[in-house]
Amino acid sequence: MIRIHAAYHKCLTMFFFRTANNALNTLALSRKKQYEHFESIQGLFYNTMNQYYLCSINNFAPNIDKINGDFRISRFVRDPRDLIVSGYFYHKRGAEPWFRFKDPTEEYWSAINGHVPSGMPSGKSFAEYLSTLNESDGLMKEIEFRKYHLESMRQWPKDTRIKTFRYEDIISDQVGAFSEILDHLQIKGFKRKKLLLFANRYALQNRKNDKHIRNPQASQWRKYFTPKMNTDFVQEYGDILERYGYPKE
Repeated sequence: MIRIHAAYHKCLTMFFFRTANNALNTLALSRKKQYEHFESIQGLFYNTMNQYYLCSINNFAPNIDKINGDFRISRFVRDPRDLIVSGYFYHKRGAEPWFRFKDPTEEYWSAINGHVPSGMPSGKSFAEYLSTLNESDGLMKEIEFRKYHLESMRQWPKDTRIKTFRYEDIISDQVGAFSEILDHLQIKGFKRKKLLLFANRYALQNRKNDKHIRNPQASQWRKYFTPKMNTDFVQEYGDILERYGYPKE
């Protein structure tokens, strides 16, 4: 059985990573690594995923025809406009090296499936660029950066082996949702107990002083998107909102 978890940047990715890494690697009885997070490095994912008990990916829709063997996939999705808002503030402060690298290229950002926004000035990082823009323009550049992420939300196949969880539905009970994930991934016994233990430790309600978390609330886009920005977003990506059950207005 190949077990895969998929999500998008700023959609509980750190929650899942911390939980799985601690339960299956840090406190594993075996020296062999049992969990791997591949980011968006697709070649490595397809070639080595079957070496791990559990793996995770970000920001792309995998080609299930390339998965050799029986598999189960769990997914986290979030209103894409909230992904934009959360990503904008996170990237503006340069929270990760990807966004402090000057003159980024799509080759450099391939590991996170990032798109270089138009107008990026020479000699600046994405974080520095966002800091020169007003909030509305910065959010628009974040939408450009997320181009491939957003497009991939259209590309996921419908398959009974893939189960989708919406961020907005699970943030109040992450441990309960994690239990459902383990059911779907067919994880039982001692591994299940350890994963639930760490899921409780890293759940949002128990991480109020975590610097990685700015604001976990849903529907933040209503505060930061201008009416025109939302209209333009709906025109371009309204089908994604419909697919995942998010309101357009």
